[in-house]
Order: sequence, then structure tokens, then C-alpha cells
Amino acid sequence: MPENTKQLNTRALILERARELFLSQGYHKATMRTIANVAGISTGPLYFYFRNKAEVFFHICNEAFDYLIEDFRRVASEDNHAGIRLRNIYYAYKAFYYQEPQLFEIMHLPNNAMQGIDIPQDLQEVLNHKSQELVKIMEGVIQEGIVRQELRPVDPCKLALYLYSATEGIFLSSRMNVLQQYDVSLDDMIDTAIDLIGLGMIETGRECPPKAEKG
Repeated sequence: MPENTKQLNTRALILERARELFLSQGYHKATMRTIANVAGISTGPLYFYFRNKAEVFFHICNEAFDYLIEDFRRVASEDNHAGIRLRNIYYAYKAFYYQEPQLFEIMHLPNNAMQGIDIPQDLQEVLNHKSQELVKIMEGVIQEGIVRQELRPVDPCKLALYLYSATEGIFLSSRMNVLQQYDVSLDDMIDTAIDLIGLGMIETGRECPPKAEKG
């Protein structure tokens, strides 16, 4: 196996094992030594890849955002009605939530004040930029929809922020078991949000996107 490939595999293994460790023990209980142990390596090689625990955590979060950004961009680039693309972005986020639950959980930990995770400012700014990129992708779809008279002429930035915030709120409610207390599934809540938000976004007189099948 080429040395570069071996290094990439080792790095990926470290991040995977560290991700599991952070979620099972918590960020503060994890140490560089325990990360090395679960990855099956000594601390020496671990420090070759990462300077400290915060950097390990950052790269896991960064990977999660990159994964989601790629999905958002793919959907946004489709040649569909803007309303359909925004709907599919919601579904892409839902798929990410189901398929990568650990990454979803990890990427939200820095925003939880109760976790007390203190990432260096320069690394936190990178994560903030990635979060903003998700909103900008949605904003771009909205701008195109307005130009093509598929969406109402509203402020693209404000609408994108609203859609992103609503999405985050729905998933947070699911993670905190609020939806479950009312016997409402995450899928049903997302479909309801899409229906209600769509009624306000679509330009009157234009052909509305067809209702999607659940899935």
C-alpha cells in the first residue's frame, strides 16, 4: 500500500474512532491518549496527524459540513423549479440526518453552550463559514427562482435564513423528543413544513411544483 494511502487511511480511522469517543464519553472526558487507544495507535503517530484534541474535533465537524455542503450543491444545481430544489434540499438534510447520525450530532455540539466546547477562534471561524455556505446555497436557489418568476420577490437572504432556521428547529425538536411527545414523526413534520412554507414562496399564477412522495 502506498505511504500516502496508508496515511489517509490512518487519519480517517482516527477521526472515525474519535467521533465515536466524543459521542460516547463526551468531549471533555476524551483525551489524546484515549483517542490513540481507540484508534489502535500510540500517541506519537496521533500527534503526527493532529496537534491536539480540539483539532481532531474540528476536522470531524469540518468533514460533516463538507458532506452536507456537497449534497446541498448537488440538489441546488438541478434543472428544476426553484421550489422543487428547495424542497429537495430539505430532503437532503433529512437523508443526512438518517444516514450520518454521528456526523449530524457532532456538527451541532460546538453550538451547544452546555457542552462548553472551546474550539480555537480560527477553527471556529472556518466552521461558521461552512454553516453560512449552507445558507448561501439556499439563497442562490431563491435568487434564481425570483428571476425566473417561480418564487415571490422576497429578500433572498432573509428567506434562506428562515428556511435554514426552520430546518434546524425541526431537527432539534426531534432530537429533544418534542415531536415524539405529540406522536408526530420527523418525516411528517418536514412534509408539513414544506407544504406550509411552499404556499408562501410560490409566485401566484405560476405553476407550482408537484407534491413529492414521502421518502
